[in-house]
Amino acid sequence: MTEIPQTDDAPSPFPFPDGPMSSPPPEFERRRAVCPLSEVTLPTGDRAMLALKHADIQQIMSDDRRFTRDFSDPEAPRLFHNLLMLEDPTIMLNMHGEDHLRLRRILASAFTPRRAAAWRPQVQESIDLLLDEMEKAGRPANLMSFAYKLPTKLTCKMLAIPEEDGEQLLKWVSAWLSFAMPREELDKAAADFNDYVVALARRRRDEPGDALIDHLISARDRDDRLSEDELVSTIRTLIIGGNETIANSISRMTFTLLRQRNLWETLQADRSLIPTAIEELLRHNPPGGGATGLMRLATEDVELVSGAGTVKAGQAVFTPLVAAAYDPEAFPDPETVRFDRPRQPSTMQFGAGRHYCVGVHLARTELELMLTALLDRFPNLRLAEAPEDLPWSEGGYGVTMSELPVTW
Repeated sequence: MTEIPQTDDAPSPFPFPDGPMSSPPPEFERRRAVCPLSEVTLPTGDRAMLALKHADIQQIMSDDRRFTRDFSDPEAPRLFHNLLMLEDPTIMLNMHGEDHLRLRRILASAFTPRRAAAWRPQVQESIDLLLDEMEKAGRPANLMSFAYKLPTKLTCKMLAIPEEDGEQLLKWVSAWLSFAMPREELDKAAADFNDYVVALARRRRDEPGDALIDHLISARDRDDRLSEDELVSTIRTLIIGGNETIANSISRMTFTLLRQRNLWETLQADRSLIPTAIEELLRHNPPGGGATGLMRLATEDVELVSGAGTVKAGQAVFTPLVAAAYDPEAFPDPETVRFDRPRQPSTMQFGAGRHYCVGVHLARTELELMLTALLDRFPNLRLAEAPEDLPWSEGGYGVTMSELPVTW
């Protein structure tokens, strides 16, 4: 059994500081070289192992038998004290085992590639309307506004939510992802959000239509439909994931392209590169920052494939995706954006194993159409401020850009 090397006598506090402009924490590179599996202290004071090699992170994320997402034990370690998204045991992100598999099978029928393709006209229409608004408002424009409005607009359409409720949805999403908001405010936001979704689900059961929410209501696993509680939890999850992740991806992808102008010009010259460019841009500048990833609990001793060490039964292990994405053994010269990278190994930006993103086809459709539209409508799009002067958010699970001023 390989002994786990440590960098300090006491585990270092985690998360580590990000690099400039929300680039990967420099500590990841250092530790990957000298101790790619080590113990850290979480903000809660709990301890966890930190894996930093791509091969190990892929092994942990893909092995659903020996690494579980079940943190229901009150004594299980926690990443943050106040983070609603990680506290709710009913959402798929925090589920494991047969219930998780059953929910995935039910949801899979509502998120097929065919359904994603059917949504393309509505996605395109929403993009065009929002870019019309941006162009009419004049320069400079805050592209973060577009980045948030687009997924919110689409979420409202897909879940039959009145569009005027979009601003309130974003406030609830922000609360769900915050670990800095006072507890009483978090609890009120959670209760209000839940009451809203309960009313929405009941209304659509009574008056069904042909929106995505109606497909969720009617979707089955053999003779088993989603229960009311499962439906409500799923809708909440879709609102959260469908807004924040897409908005963050849009802003970070565009930021990278405009910061490295040659990349923007490469896509202008060859639009066939867009699908592979999206994967590479998400690898290079993934939504969320250095603390984005999931913890898992080892159900038995597991020696990692890289030889970095052994995660012991009962230990939690954290797998930051940006660490995997910058492992030079998996992605040579990882700091360079290359649109000709091989499709393997996987960047894992949409997950791996049973927790692979169920909405991946729809997400890729949104990002592809968004990027194509920006290139078509604003070929001279550029940053209106120096990249190093742009503000980044704090206090939430996943670092986002506060503003992204652009001109054309």
